[in-house]
Amino acid sequence: TETIKRQLSEIQRFLAQRVPQADRGPVTLTVGEGPSLGPSDAPVTMVEFSDYECPFCRRYLVSTFQELKAAYIDTGKVRYVFRDFPLEKIHPDARKAAEAAHCAGDQGKFWNMHDVMFQNQGALMQDNLKGFARDMQLDLDAFNACLDEGKYAKKVEADVATGSAVGVTGTPGFFIGKAKPDGTMVATFVKGAQPASAFSQVIDRLLEEKAE
Repeated sequence: TETIKRQLSEIQRFLAQRVPQADRGPVTLTVGEGPSLGPSDAPVTMVEFSDYECPFCRRYLVSTFQELKAAYIDTGKVRYVFRDFPLEKIHPDARKAAEAAHCAGDQGKFWNMHDVMFQNQGALMQDNLKGFARDMQLDLDAFNACLDEGKYAKKVEADVATGSAVGVTGTPGFFIGKAKPDGTMVATFVKGAQPASAFSQVIDRLLEEKAE
């Protein structure tokens, strides 16, 4: 059945993430205009490619992200950019969930919707997304129109295309580097829901380098 196929796929991805990742060398990518946390002129930029139905993305959010946020984002050392990479073959509701977060972002609630959807990862059907918006007291007419019309469908597609072009095949995937004025950066790729120490090693090394 489809459920068994999805479960097997998740198990395969979990096992793959447990294997230490070989250093592929630096990757050049465009940071993009994704929702972000931290100052725009922070010395280090970290870009996450994520999927709201991905259990590894949720595990990273719960076990690692808050530690990184306190140490680097809240202290002004890192600008954190979120980009979408829904894996539709195994997560059929992930793409519309990604659009929903941006629709909430129109009303200043992107990160609130982001957190709510990860907390309710097994219930991301479109009616539920509208229910989350209602619970968050968003302007429902505006939110529902945004979601139904697919206002952010092309933005999500563009994120997927960017991620694919730089080697993202699963989620979460992270790129850490120093952004240039033109919006590009040469970055280190960190694959999977790694512990905070795996990110800290890369971030600290960049922070120690003299500003170019």
